[in-house]
Amino acid sequence: MLSRGRRGMILTTRADEVWIVESEEVADDLIGSKVIIEGVVAGMDRLRADWIGADSHSS
Repeated sequence: MLSRGRRGMILTTRADEVWIVESEEVADDLIGSKVIIEGVVAGMDRLRADWIGADSHSS
């Protein structure tokens, strides 16, 4: 699930892991949605996203 916090976008995984998402892409339309993020780990709790899209397989 993608949300917005004080430090920017936040991804919470199905396993309740929390990641701060760094992205050039504006993904405000996906806030509150289940998403797929492609990118690389950029720190202990940071993902540098190359692409963010809606999870079409969410249940």
